[in-house]
Amino acid sequence: MTTLRLELLGDFRFVAGGGLVTVSARKAQALMAYLAVKPAQLVSRDKIAALLWGSFGPEQARQSLRQMLSTLRRELKAIAGDEPLLVEENDFLALDSQHVSCDVVEFETGVAAGTEESLRQAIERYTGDFLEGFELDEDRFDQWILGERDRLHRMALRAHGQLLDLLTRKEAIDEAITTAQHSLRIDPLQEPVHRALMRLYAQSGDPVNALQQYDQLARSLKRELNVNPDAETQKLQREIAAMRSRRTSPEPNGRKHVLIVEDNQLSRDLANAVLTAAGYSVVVAEDGADALMILGREKVDLMLLDIDLPFIDGHSLLQAVREKGIEVPAIVVSGLPGEEPEVRALEIGAVDFIRKPVKNSVLLARVARALKP
Repeated sequence: MTTLRLELLGDFRFVAGGGLVTVSARKAQALMAYLAVKPAQLVSRDKIAALLWGSFGPEQARQSLRQMLSTLRRELKAIAGDEPLLVEENDFLALDSQHVSCDVVEFETGVAAGTEESLRQAIERYTGDFLEGFELDEDRFDQWILGERDRLHRMALRAHGQLLDLLTRKEAIDEAITTAQHSLRIDPLQEPVHRALMRLYAQSGDPVNALQQYDQLARSLKRELNVNPDAETQKLQREIAAMRSRRTSPEPNGRKHVLIVEDNQLSRDLANAVLTAAGYSVVVAEDGADALMILGREKVDLMLLDIDLPFIDGHSLLQAVREKGIEVPAIVVSGLPGEEPEVRALEIGAVDFIRKPVKNSVLLARVARALKP
């Protein structure tokens, strides 16, 4: 059962019995922090003495450590009674992991697990940089803090990136937006995260916020690094900037606009060639995520989609389109066996279902029927 909790991310706090407690000496606090991130690991007194009293000679450093430990034992006994928070084995020290918990250890464990829930919990624990504002004016210890601070900072960004990817893949747009925003509060110069957030805004039908996100990035990069967003980000900005007008502009000569969602290049190219030759205006997407972005920025009269797609499968894409209120008829084209793929597609709202391989004449006839007023 945990008796004492050390919170080292953000403000340094000792918590016991539901409230804050005090360890008076600065170097005693430093010792507790150092041992807390190494649960159950025994550390030699010589190493600790050199870390906390590096400017002293070895014997004087050991004497200072003995004096500090004497005071620390009394303070820990006042907090925990006879429970052994500090473990002393011969010439080694550690904290009892059964009675002492630490947010850093919980954060690292959550990131290592890598599940959506564990990453979410890990991110919630990262409330600030490691030992924010804490210094000892001892070179070795302060260098250790800087190293740990940088390592955990990078780990936090990686955890946000992993969670953002998981949420984007499952089409949890609102949660993904929140995660991206939180990541940018930790490091506002992450251009890939800005791009991800722009795409998420566009997919949610909010091009205004997407363009504002670009402007925010451009200002930050110019102010901090005196550079412009890279070519990929600028291209994305141009695409989103055209979104609203392209969604409402009629196709030249009254041609119908068909979106093909297919990850197989040969199938995609063949369908594109057949429909283009028949006078349709065609746009293609290689996966469901790209398709959602296209639907957010362009007027589409008909969607042809496969089921077995990367990131977002055809059924999930069709469901997302319906939930977002995007009115576009869809024909599902699939080679999956059995009746279930067809039944599910029609239940979700597909207007037609075609099995692969598809004859050109059949494809054109089904498309023409789906587009009839």
